Amino acid sequence: MSQSRPPVSDAEREVLRELWDAGPGTVRELQQRLAAGAPSWTRSTVITLLQRLEKKGYVASDRSGFAFVFRAIVSREELVVQRVRELAAELYDGQAGPLMLAFAQRQRFKPEELAELRRFLDELQSQPKRKKG
Repeated sequence: MSQSRPPVSDAEREVLRELWDAGPGTVRELQQRLAAGAPSWTRSTVITLLQRLEKKGYVASDRSGFAFVFRAIVSREELVVQRVRELAAELYDGQAGPLMLAFAQRQRFKPEELAELRRFLDELQSQPKRKKG
């Protein structure tokens, strides 16, 4: 993600998670899907959250049909990268390495996850170094 967007709240993240997992939907569809897990999701709450997410640049709406259809325009991975950058800036002067090491030291990984991490690290090591600036 090239630009930094405003952070999302827990409730906004739930709406994004629903859009990522189940795909685009109308306000009614999203409200029904969210209410299946927690009945406190009202139509007005969902509308408010979608409007906030659209204003922040995480969601877009298609207004061509009878009802607006909302879709995520930021992937889960893009949000993760943004959050890691923010946390690294807050805790480690922008350095992601110490943050990742701190996480890895406390996390239990499955063998297949470790193999994937090793492949990723090998790829990173073989890439030409980027100049800072």
